[in-house]
Amino acid sequence: MSIFTSNSSLVAGKELASIIGSDETRENFIQNPKQVLTNSELPNNLVVLADTADTIHLVVPAQVDVDRIVANDEAYFEELGQLALSACMYEDIPE
Repeated sequence: MSIFTSNSSLVAGKELASIIGSDETRENFIQNPKQVLTNSELPNNLVVLADTADTIHLVVPAQVDVDRIVANDEAYFEELGQLALSACMYEDIPE
């Protein structure tokens, strides 16, 4: 099991940017995630899913703030939506 903290997000982001920084390296990562992860600083047991303009993956958080849900906290609902949909929100749908 891999544990990520806010401190590791910059390192993970830089590593991911180098892996998906071009169409060629992104496609290689999608086709061979275990091989690419083995050669990176990222944990090699990550589940890799690739979003496209017409296919998105909903990420279910490991923990939620039940008190904020019960309180009907709309700001928290927006935060959950952004976390769950990640980068799959578009102003203009890409082709």
